[in-house]
Amino acid sequence: MKAFIVISLSCLLQIALSDPAWNDLRVTFGINPFSKWDFDELPRDASGDMQGFVLKDDQCASGKGMFAGKRYWYENDPAVQLIFDANGYIAGIQSSAPKTQWQPAANMLNKFILDEGDMYTETVYFVDPSTICSGRTAEQYASQGTGTDLYIQMGPDPIKDIFQVPMDEDNIKTTKWGYGKCFWSMGQHYWYNVTSDMSCANFVPYCLLYNNRKLNAFCFSLNAALTSERYEHPTATQAKAFLDPVPDCFNTDPTYKKLSTMHVYLTSNYLADRC
Repeated sequence: MKAFIVISLSCLLQIALSDPAWNDLRVTFGINPFSKWDFDELPRDASGDMQGFVLKDDQCASGKGMFAGKRYWYENDPAVQLIFDANGYIAGIQSSAPKTQWQPAANMLNKFILDEGDMYTETVYFVDPSTICSGRTAEQYASQGTGTDLYIQMGPDPIKDIFQVPMDEDNIKTTKWGYGKCFWSMGQHYWYNVTSDMSCANFVPYCLLYNNRKLNAFCFSLNAALTSERYEHPTATQAKAFLDPVPDCFNTDPTYKKLSTMHVYLTSNYLADRC
């Protein structure tokens, strides 16, 4: 009996150690158990079921696109655009908004947001962008899962213009990303340089989420009333649950409309995310 217990514990340990740290990809926080959008699980291997996602374009084909990788979208909805590498493994995600629905502040353009002509786009990679057009091997994908690190694209060059997000919470505290609030099934929020008297023009449209002191989620957060069902729409009052402080401009700025946020989860235990 003791030998069986030892063997069982050993097997469980091996499974735990072999399971990638980021073993999932889901978007959109919600509380409706019947919604097809809440915590929607997205495809990560283009050789399998793509769940209706189809190829939009190949940014590697031209030799040097504005982004890295092959982009896929669902029913022409730019709110979620999945980025796959040359070998068909997940490499990142984008959220874009039509210009008819959103006009970001000028100081955000070509920094946190890129102009694609008919829409504005935010881009996050899960692997080093310089490796995407060559691609991961099957063995790397099996061991790494969704990815290894988080990279936010900060300009028109997907290789050079990137910010690598610290994986450990202790390291993000040494940057301008400030402590927000903990929210169950999201995590400990960090927002960039948020103050109560800031202009909404300076509100950076991302949040970072840490659980057990490790990065395992993030969010897009746009100052716009976007129509895609992928987005969450917290009010300025509800923002108190995850922002600290809440900028005064959320209540006083006439250009403030309504936040359109989208939480992106990189692990399967998202309901246990309690900071």
